[in-house]
Amino acid sequence: MRVTKESLINYTKSYVNKKIHQDRGLLCIYLTGSMTSAEPLINGTTDIDLVIVHEEYTVQRREIQKISPEISFDILHLDQNFFIPPRRLRTDPWIGSSLCFDPILLYERGHWFKFTQASLEANFFLAENVILRSLQFLNEAKKKWLELSSGSIIQESSFVQQYLQILENASNAVVCLSSSPLTDRLLMRNFRSKAEAIDKKDLSGELYGLMIGEKDPSPYYDYFFNSWKYYLDYFGNNELVNYDIRYHADRLLYYTKAVESLWKELIPGALWLIAKSWSRIIQLYQLDENEYFHSFCSFIEIGPQFLEKRRKQVDNYLDLIEESILEWGKKQGIDENSSIYL
Repeated sequence: MRVTKESLINYTKSYVNKKIHQDRGLLCIYLTGSMTSAEPLINGTTDIDLVIVHEEYTVQRREIQKISPEISFDILHLDQNFFIPPRRLRTDPWIGSSLCFDPILLYERGHWFKFTQASLEANFFLAENVILRSLQFLNEAKKKWLELSSGSIIQESSFVQQYLQILENASNAVVCLSSSPLTDRLLMRNFRSKAEAIDKKDLSGELYGLMIGEKDPSPYYDYFFNSWKYYLDYFGNNELVNYDIRYHADRLLYYTKAVESLWKELIPGALWLIAKSWSRIIQLYQLDENEYFHSFCSFIEIGPQFLEKRRKQVDNYLDLIEESILEWGKKQGIDENSSIYL
């Protein structure tokens, strides 16, 4: 059967109908993420991001449910108190954005969604709030870079994790000026269009340069891909996956198919996905002496031994991001000396 956006939404509606009959304590369910875009699938795979709002506190926060080897539900559980007061979410780049950037309402009780969204949207797109959301990412990137650049993180997996978090936060600071932030599979793939949306298309080249070394990785695809996949598969079927369910076995193809596709279209994007997941797995297993992971990190030149080589690049990227935010603010009538930047 051919999988389309329409067929997946219909399947999701059936799932929601069953869910609301099983649990009378649900206030709202809405669809967000890639399924709200025109092309949600990458190489035949996607996840369906649902936000389920409960009346009462729920212990479970995130849930992965397999639909097929290629498709899964990624469900965020929140209770209604999280959204009180709604105006607090005007500066929340994740949940606030999920409510304001064209979510698809699947169920609500007592007009909860309409009321909450209306209260939030009133000032969500004000330039001041847009900048505040953007600065959250930039300030976090600066904080993490200050720590990393001090040389205090010498464990390879921890270094790579933090380095990637810096790139992710800095890049999403730009993305937030025009849309909701990007997640793992979409960050590198969609960053160029988000940078172009604020007339900063050159930023994408700077970002991609931070994910590659001097050597062309193309000839080594099989070696790196198979080594990484082995650990991803093993981790996904192990109890340790409960510490990071993003890499559950039910989502193996979600990552591997994306890497296969990105390697042909945008190698930095493929390297990003491999590095992000592999470094996390190595970190949790405490396998920093692993020769395959070390070989990969050395090849892309990301690790403690490459700190000095990357220092100028990262400093420059963070400066460019900050300049981009200031320029965007000026176009909205906000002076760079405004207290909003303090």
